[in-house]
Amino acid sequence: MKKLITTTAICSLVVGQSMAAPFMAVGSSAEIFVTATAGIDFNDNVTLGNDFVATGQTGPGNPIRDETIFRFAPGLSYEFGKNALLSGKLAYIETFESYSDSSDLDTNLSSVSFDAKHDDGNSVTKMIASFKQLNQNTVDSRAPTLSRRDVLNAGGDHEMDLSAKSSLLFGFDFTDTDYSDASFADRTLTEIPLRYFWETSSKVDLSLGLRYRETDSDFAGTSSDDMFYSVGARGEFTPKLSGFLRFGVTDRNTQAGASRTTIGLVSDFTYLYSAKTQLTFGVSNDFGTSGTGESQENFDAFVGFKSSISPEFALTSRISRRQIDYFSKEADTFVQGSVGGEYIVNEYLQIHGKFNYSDNASGTVGGDFDNTIFSLSARLRY
Repeated sequence: MKKLITTTAICSLVVGQSMAAPFMAVGSSAEIFVTATAGIDFNDNVTLGNDFVATGQTGPGNPIRDETIFRFAPGLSYEFGKNALLSGKLAYIETFESYSDSSDLDTNLSSVSFDAKHDDGNSVTKMIASFKQLNQNTVDSRAPTLSRRDVLNAGGDHEMDLSAKSSLLFGFDFTDTDYSDASFADRTLTEIPLRYFWETSSKVDLSLGLRYRETDSDFAGTSSDDMFYSVGARGEFTPKLSGFLRFGVTDRNTQAGASRTTIGLVSDFTYLYSAKTQLTFGVSNDFGTSGTGESQENFDAFVGFKSSISPEFALTSRISRRQIDYFSKEADTFVQGSVGGEYIVNEYLQIHGKFNYSDNASGTVGGDFDNTIFSLSARLRY
């Protein structure tokens, strides 16, 4: 069953990107690629602000800032293990951003990522590590400027056969988020998953699992512990439908003494509507923590599609809805939709365009906003 899922993922990856020749071959199974992205964004609300003026103030606390953003992101990618038991990639990207009307937002951001996989037929081990500098606001982390943060992530999992029909997966994931602005809560998040799989057919596994998660936040009383108990299924359910589902119960206990139990859910499916069109959809319900350390329960649902009009051109679209139920204040409803196009010029160059609209309806006074972004970029891989 692990082989089926691995093969499906590899095929999806190959279809999703053009096969460029490498900048440099290193031996018989490793290659170095030069990458670069040059783009422009037309963003009518870069800080996700609004016109709300609080009592006693002379202007909005987070005013709307309409910007044109110029972006250039050169990088290198070292990819090894082609046709080997151990394969992986090490990539570095440096992104330079320039804002048309707000030079105080100009920045450069580094991103380093590593992933590797070892598959010997009886067990699969995956490893990931990354360091990313981010400079953007989100629906639950907003500031009059932008929320600058460094995010360090490391993790891995190992799945091994216990018998001809059963396997066991265990792993860990660690994320450290460090904000530059003291109004946001630095935090570390540690997850430990454990899942048992039983093969019910050559293409479908059932699962029984649990996941422990610890969130350690700098702000007093905002740390928490979660436990997710689940049953689930994964695999190719029909010739056209594949994916996974985990369903169960999640408990959260906070440092401040609050506790909550909710339905735990995570799913992701792909439906092959035709040889050239695929649909993706999923639903999830889980606890989270905002940039200011507030506990929240998030219900998310999405549906998207990708259709290859020709070998060179594809259309994409996605709609999502997120219900954010904060423990300490009124809920937000965040809706986002996008439509885009991808054009493969040749094996080295792709052109991407996207229109994105988002809207947040908040139960908290002054929490509403909407945002429209049109982006155009050229991506080089040589």
